[in-house]
Amino acid sequence: MLNLKHNTKIKLSQEEYKNYSKQIILENIGIQGQKKLKNAKVLIIGAGGLGCPAIIYLATSGIGYIGLIDGDKIENSNLNRQILYSTNDIKNFKVNSAKKKIQMINNNCTIIKHQYNLNTENSIEVISYYDIIIDTTDNFKTRYIIDKICYQLHKTYIYGAIDNFEGQVVPFNYKNGIRYNNVYNKNLLLTNNNCNRNGVMGIAVGYIGILQAIETIKIILGLEKRCKNFLLIHNTLKINNKKRKVYLKRDQKNKINNFKLNNILLKNELRIIKNNFIIIDLRTKIDFNIRHIKKSINIPIKEFKLNKTLKLIKYYITNSSLILYCNTLERSIIASYFLKNNNILHYILHPTK
Repeated sequence: MLNLKHNTKIKLSQEEYKNYSKQIILENIGIQGQKKLKNAKVLIIGAGGLGCPAIIYLATSGIGYIGLIDGDKIENSNLNRQILYSTNDIKNFKVNSAKKKIQMINNNCTIIKHQYNLNTENSIEVISYYDIIIDTTDNFKTRYIIDKICYQLHKTYIYGAIDNFEGQVVPFNYKNGIRYNNVYNKNLLLTNNNCNRNGVMGIAVGYIGILQAIETIKIILGLEKRCKNFLLIHNTLKINNKKRKVYLKRDQKNKINNFKLNNILLKNELRIIKNNFIIIDLRTKIDFNIRHIKKSINIPIKEFKLNKTLKLIKYYITNSSLILYCNTLERSIIASYFLKNNNILHYILHPTK
């Protein structure tokens, strides 16, 4: 686990005292906290929409070493959300442009480039060098690699994901807390999905990336005293932007209850349900109105935790089986945890063609 005790060899220059003066006067940081930040080594996996704001705010906060791993080049479509880059950077490698920009912002921050994508061959060597890992990737294959290696090396990592206007943030593998694989079990075949298939708003991406940076700093400073066994879900469209929590309960053996795979159904398996069933479609009303499965009702995921929604569900399933459906399996799993916490039996319909 993370071990960033005060190092007496770490010194702050006069320039650094001036740059971080507003932070140093904070009770929870001080000089010793600023030295912890300078001594920290943070790896950001992915220099895209989530990675860019995380890089900027970690560098300006005084993180001493930031590793960037990304093998992609900058494209026009990146510019609406990957705020480190401009039209002059198109066709350049992201890590090269990011390092150049960050060094202009704070030359006291050492940027370590890894101009390639993380894979099973290089993951142990790269991840072992750093204290905290920030996962800003957009594919499930890489996320499972991060989960496996961080667990083997006892590394905490800060997960973030975005879809349309909604995002998730959670520290994984922190103080024996939940792992990514506890939430999205590998046997769910999520590797067949790709996070680029849906649209995304640049502001929402920036918001989640900043939250990842905040969680990272809190852990480095020792402000997080216990693990967080829940997902934080943020919707930037809501006026009050109220956060929702999806809790993962532990059983008597102090183990995380993984999602039960026998609750997953394929479309051709609906016939195995002997009694009547109701399908809850978790997509937006627009998507639902365009096309939906017969016998389904529309309850968007953002409304799922409301008490009136749960009362409605309990009323309708008195003599019927409940099935969750969404074109992204991730949302169905999130809704499933709400139902499990309220002891509502259900199935998930896998979004296979």
